[in-house]
Amino acid sequence: APLLAAGAPAASEAIAPAPPAAATRAPRAPAGAIAGSPIHTRQVGTALVRFWVVFEQRTGRDRFEYHFAASVQNTGGSLLRGALMVSSASAATRVVDACATFGTTPPGTTRDADGRFVVAHERGGAFDPAQLALAIDATPDAALCQDPGRVTLRRLNRAEYDNTVRDLLGTSQRPARNFPADDFGYGFDTIADVLALSPLLFEKAESAARSLVEEALRIYPAPAAARVQGETGTAPCGAASGNAWLLWSECELSVDVVAPAPGSYDVRVRAWHTQAGAEPARMQVRAGAVPYGPEIDVPATSANPGVYVQRMTLPEGGTTVKVAFTNDFYEPPDDRNLYVDWVELYGPIDPPPTSPQIAALRALCDPQVAGRTPCTRTLLQSFVRRAWRRPPATDEVEALVAVANDAAARGADFDRALGVALRAVLASPHFLFRVERDPHPRSAEVHPLSSHELAARLSYFLWSSMPDAELDALADSGAILAPATLAAQVSRMARDPKARGFVDGYAGQWLGTRALDDVNPDYALFPAWDDELKEAMRAETHLFLQEFLTTNADFLSFFDADFTYLNDRLAQHYGLPLPGSATPVRVALPAHGQRGGIFTHGSVLTTLSQPRRTSVVKRGKWALDQILCIDIDPPPAGVEGMLDEPGATGSLRERLAAHRANPECASCHDYLDPIGLGLEHYDAIGAWRTLDEGVAVDATGSFPDGRSFDGAREMAAIVKADLNTPRCLAERMAIYALGRGLGADDEPHLDAITAAFQANGRTLESLVAAIVQSEPFRMRRGDPEDAP
Repeated sequence: APLLAAGAPAASEAIAPAPPAAATRAPRAPAGAIAGSPIHTRQVGTALVRFWVVFEQRTGRDRFEYHFAASVQNTGGSLLRGALMVSSASAATRVVDACATFGTTPPGTTRDADGRFVVAHERGGAFDPAQLALAIDATPDAALCQDPGRVTLRRLNRAEYDNTVRDLLGTSQRPARNFPADDFGYGFDTIADVLALSPLLFEKAESAARSLVEEALRIYPAPAAARVQGETGTAPCGAASGNAWLLWSECELSVDVVAPAPGSYDVRVRAWHTQAGAEPARMQVRAGAVPYGPEIDVPATSANPGVYVQRMTLPEGGTTVKVAFTNDFYEPPDDRNLYVDWVELYGPIDPPPTSPQIAALRALCDPQVAGRTPCTRTLLQSFVRRAWRRPPATDEVEALVAVANDAAARGADFDRALGVALRAVLASPHFLFRVERDPHPRSAEVHPLSSHELAARLSYFLWSSMPDAELDALADSGAILAPATLAAQVSRMARDPKARGFVDGYAGQWLGTRALDDVNPDYALFPAWDDELKEAMRAETHLFLQEFLTTNADFLSFFDADFTYLNDRLAQHYGLPLPGSATPVRVALPAHGQRGGIFTHGSVLTTLSQPRRTSVVKRGKWALDQILCIDIDPPPAGVEGMLDEPGATGSLRERLAAHRANPECASCHDYLDPIGLGLEHYDAIGAWRTLDEGVAVDATGSFPDGRSFDGAREMAAIVKADLNTPRCLAERMAIYALGRGLGADDEPHLDAITAAFQANGRTLESLVAAIVQSEPFRMRRGDPEDAP
């Protein structure tokens, strides 16, 4: 990486005392080579092949490896696969044709975990670029080939599922919240290889399909009452008293109920009070995510309990009803208390109206006019086209018609029979997975995606949802395959409200805002932390990224922007003038102030902290991994806890300096600590501070190449100017978009994406467009390893 380039130490100097043989060390450039710079260029046919040193890695006490990548670009403009592998056994160096074995490792050669090419080197032997150049030039021209990579059949993740049923059915349900959590790969939940379909998940998906179809077709159970006795509930105060729960101070009684279908429900509470003071007892009622309603007077007594009703809209499934006692009064001998006898859920009362999507579907056909079977066929043809994101085959539609007819033969009316078929559509692999087909699944032959597959890739990249009507029409006509059409659609879709799916998904993982839900700052040390502040931080980062997506701003200004999005709560936390708004608004930042760019966002700073203090290691590792694409192995378990051992004194900087005195620790901390320490002016919830443990904060630091800084703003300027930053931005987003990790075969494609990004104003839209236009996004191949 260019960040590590200048002034790299010699190999013998760059290596700390040896860790165990299996361990690896932080990336550094080998002697005689500049990491991130080409060591040799060769013309191969019409292609220009550049060999790049990536890093040196220890594999034993006296054994090292130099890792290389080959960048290949055709002089005619089309990109070719990085097809040359550099390898060595002891002192011999040779070049082999990787295309000849198509992804396998030829005898006597090695690849590292990222697919980069490896040269082994014994201590004492010199690295000689000239010798390598001679070996490269002595090798016959390699067969040049393209490889867009292999993407496994990809299941919709939870966010994609919820967004898809929202756009398909017009539902407000979020059934995937009840699905098992998605696994992550390379930091994202879009990675096909980890998105398995477990039996539990399929069971949940079938249940969700039933609920969604019943809502869509308004197939609801008759209103009914379900009662829960108060003494069976739970509360942080009070106790069971006979057949009721006694609340003797202000707290909530919680009881669990089940809504059989989405819709409006009456929540009925039978209660009474004991009088004290001039007022009757008062309570408030809420259910699930529904906020508390108005206070309700409870003048009833135990001799004549009252039933108090509040209507609210609930989703299908289990929810918790909470009854809050709000006006406790105690003045001996008088004591105002609230008794809750039972809580009852009655409904559904007014089912939600038919959504526009289902109204449009029903308008296609009237079974009373067209006949039951022809109408079923028409409705299924249209619905399957949208749900499966492609035109269905005739036999697929007829199989579903047969399912509906079978239900009708068993006595189901038209809607219920149709509903059985619609449930089958939503439980099908063609809905749950983003199906892309290879004409020859066991062949490495490269072929373009179909127009419908490309439309789906595009919509799930930018919207985390299904294609809309415009994309469907372009896919049906084949026009989406034209590069100019793709570019126009990227511009349109980036400005559509549904692009929030990209912002929430990408920012939530790349920038870590999803992790805000998991942080628990110590309240005794950080009393300012609450849900309101957390959501303001999340909104700031999401709106910040969204502005770059919808404007022509230089995306590298992401690191030192002179604006952000604040509401009064977050502005107060940052020590900035209040914008006079409870919702986030765009505000200009002082030119040389404490805030500016993503490194100073409270969301990032908080998620990269410990509950009781900042974390230099987490902050440094995140920046290296996510912004500069420099891999640092995670520390051994419990290492960071050593900084908080009893008796530890001094500032965090002083404790880290003592920690780095261990050479094995220094090999990683030399890279992690400068960035983490540069953010030390921000505490564990992102507030500005000047003292740490009574010691003045020192936020100075320097990178291994000697570039120094003081604080987050100067550090951000270095990162912004680093030559590796644009490529890393492209790499992280390409992984998210493609749903797989990147390897050596992707290097030329990544070169092209980065070049297009920089040549087109370095806007976020230009980066998205470059990925969408790339061969890995538009092409695919089978997998020979799938052969029996």
